[in-house]
Amino acid sequence: MGELDQSRVLRDEEVLADPLVAELLRARLIGVLATFDPAGAIHAIPMWYAPHGGVVLFATSSRSRKVRNLERDPRATLVLHDSRPGYEVCGASIVGSIEVVRSPAARPLIDLVQGRYVATEAVTDDPTALSFLESDDVALRFTPVSAFTWDHRASEGSRILRSHGWARPLVTTEPRA
Repeated sequence: MGELDQSRVLRDEEVLADPLVAELLRARLIGVLATFDPAGAIHAIPMWYAPHGGVVLFATSSRSRKVRNLERDPRATLVLHDSRPGYEVCGASIVGSIEVVRSPAARPLIDLVQGRYVATEAVTDDPTALSFLESDDVALRFTPVSAFTWDHRASEGSRILRSHGWARPLVTTEPRA
């Protein structure tokens, strides 16, 4: 099997049913959501997400650029990946459309997203943390239509790099706790 044989194209219901996509959606990662700005350029931003009932949810501010972009053009791409040094990478680039959900229907969807990343019951006593969470006043409901996936974790190249210690570690920005 060649190194690129682990890549696949998915359509419609195949997207969320795919084992790799499902694995990435279950993981608590940071996705990158891309929308089109008025000039047609890509606006890509890291986002918290939550899979829910055949869609992917995001929480954001109604004043954000992505919301303005989506109100004009609902097309979007979500990139999820869990990448490690060398060829130990996997991910999905998922294309779909987004519905902007406003209050009061947005609140339970926002809570689903925030609850995956933050112990929301613990921050209610801290005004700064609470203000940060309350800035999310709309939910984005992403419906996938196609995806391109890649998974090189079990590839021969990944095995060789890992077994010889040849893959250099990723270096994060500072400060990190």
